[in-house]
Amino acid sequence: MSCAFAIVLLSAAGTSAGAARWVGRATLPRAHVTAGVAQPRAPYLWRLSGLSVPYDEIGVALSEKTGLPEPWWKDPSYDGVGGALREAIAEALGVGVEQLLPPGAVTVIRRSLDARPRKGPADRRPRYAYIVDLELPAGLKLRKTHQLERRVVPAAVPQAELQPAQSGAAEDAGIVVVGAGPAGFFAALTLIEAGVRGITIIERGQPVEARGKDIGRLIQRRELLKESNFCYGEGGAGTWSDGKLTTRIGRNSAAVRLVLERLVRHGAPSRILVDGKPHLGTDRLISILRDMRLSLISAGVTFKWGSRVEGQVLDEGCVTGVTLAGEAEPLRASAVVLAVGHSARELLAQLDAAGVPLSAKPFAVGFRIEHPQALINQARLGEYASAVTEGALPAADYRLTWQPRAPAAGNEIGEMGAGAARGGGDAFSFCMCPGGQIVPTSTDEGHLCVNGMSFSRRQSQWANSAVVTQVTPSALAAFGAHGPLAGLAFQEAIEQTAARLGGGNLVAPVQLASDFIAGRETEAALLPTSSYRLGVRSARLDQIYPPELTESLRAALCEWERLLPGFCSGLLHGVETRTSCPVQIERDRTTLECPGLAGVYPTGEGAGWAGGIVSAAVDGVRVGRALAIARGVPLGALLGLAAAREDEPDVDASPGAAKGSDRHGGRQRMPRRGSKPSVGAAAAPREGKRTARAVY
Repeated sequence: MSCAFAIVLLSAAGTSAGAARWVGRATLPRAHVTAGVAQPRAPYLWRLSGLSVPYDEIGVALSEKTGLPEPWWKDPSYDGVGGALREAIAEALGVGVEQLLPPGAVTVIRRSLDARPRKGPADRRPRYAYIVDLELPAGLKLRKTHQLERRVVPAAVPQAELQPAQSGAAEDAGIVVVGAGPAGFFAALTLIEAGVRGITIIERGQPVEARGKDIGRLIQRRELLKESNFCYGEGGAGTWSDGKLTTRIGRNSAAVRLVLERLVRHGAPSRILVDGKPHLGTDRLISILRDMRLSLISAGVTFKWGSRVEGQVLDEGCVTGVTLAGEAEPLRASAVVLAVGHSARELLAQLDAAGVPLSAKPFAVGFRIEHPQALINQARLGEYASAVTEGALPAADYRLTWQPRAPAAGNEIGEMGAGAARGGGDAFSFCMCPGGQIVPTSTDEGHLCVNGMSFSRRQSQWANSAVVTQVTPSALAAFGAHGPLAGLAFQEAIEQTAARLGGGNLVAPVQLASDFIAGRETEAALLPTSSYRLGVRSARLDQIYPPELTESLRAALCEWERLLPGFCSGLLHGVETRTSCPVQIERDRTTLECPGLAGVYPTGEGAGWAGGIVSAAVDGVRVGRALAIARGVPLGALLGLAAAREDEPDVDASPGAAKGSDRHGGRQRMPRRGSKPSVGAAAAPREGKRTARAVY
């Protein structure tokens, strides 16, 4: 019997105030006739949202060795349907629990931890919020609820397996993919699944095995290699980060789902398909990337490691190859996918000099703030903070936003209005790394910048996050001579200042947030311990940025102290400048080619078209599909990733969406105001209104 239904709303007139309101029966869909043959209608499912279950009632698995509950990172029941969840569903629908017992009746689509503070005598336990799909018996009466919606089951995307390269097979004219980050990898995967061959991936850095050793030399011996470090190498800057898989472009889109499923195929835990805020961690990313690389090699893809592209060879406006540093002969190519990262500054300068159309885009800068993880656990979870140390809950995180506001009419400008009065922009936290550490992302010793990273279990004693503010036009005014590269020049100037304040040798300048607000240097004896392993030095971070940016950060920190008591006891590390690439390589919205340069396809974060692992991968899929179509692959022959056709999403390249941003996590019920900072010019101050938000 089919389990698909249509919903019939019945009038609630005449029911008492306390009586349940019913939607009526769930009915089977009728068949429709096509070319004289009866065809079933597209099947329907019910999707139910707004469910929640206390964290200690979800029914975790027990360890076979100890008999104790498995810690959250091992628990295989993340997508399980326990008794408490069935009871919550039954209560929401007004049906008996027995109606939800058949296998397959309930499928968990999303599970997100909701640790928001609750007021009053209500149950204050942290809860898991659920979205589920339901298949229910025909004729079942359902309670009317806005949480329930009918959904058409999406058609299955035709799958494709990577076929081993055939010896002696004729290859297409070469396609060069510049960059072995998520955009480059998924562009290559998409092309291979579309049947395109002759692909070469060029990466200035090293594969993860060698790159890991180079990073170890940096941390242990302070030996920074300019071409193999936290920014350059297989997987891009996101490999040695937190490995967040949150994205702004829609968790339920076909392309996002396919990207996540492909990561699972290559070794990611299947829980990322369900988690509201999925993350992998550096340790898992390394093994996933290795497996993806081996699959591509088996399909005939060639990798060139330690090769930096210096320019492109053109013939009457068409690309015919690329030039590589240190090589006399160019590498022939009929198409070039520019999947560079956010730190490919030399290549962007070369493109600008060659007349490639570039445009400036918004970005944000600031610092990394670090706290003891125990402080964040206590602030977020209160009396349930011990559940983290027991392994029942993951390390707590946070997401904070702030917008400038003007004083109420007749009032003088106060501390909270200073940023607005001086033209500052929005401020927000992003890329929060619970149980993580702060690492250097410099590509040379004369420029200092930092980032956060964590491993899959997030068990470090520290928590860190970027606290940044939008760069305003006035802050960039001094760099106007650089044209669309003004943002890059600004970043470099700030990083040089940070290196000088740290005293060189990649030592990070630091300042307590409370002293940053007060405008004084932190006494060396009062500096707390730091996870930054190359050393820290007390400095006036409040003097690094233009005044309007500093005032915005000061105002935001003051408000965030109110929302998370103890926040301003954190230690600011300088500087966080590479939140996203401040330049976009322009491209046609239909062909995705660069205007005036036939065969050049910009994609990913460094090209200004994405921000984070998933959105960069999705953009790589889109470019791979467009290139396959341009090479004559019929639409009907597109399989796997290349078959993921959808409406063009909003560009996920905002300053807060960079490097796996957590600005737009799982589908939890969130405050609307302040939850999505503007990515354009500084927002107009709101008169007399508090505009700081903790968005959990």
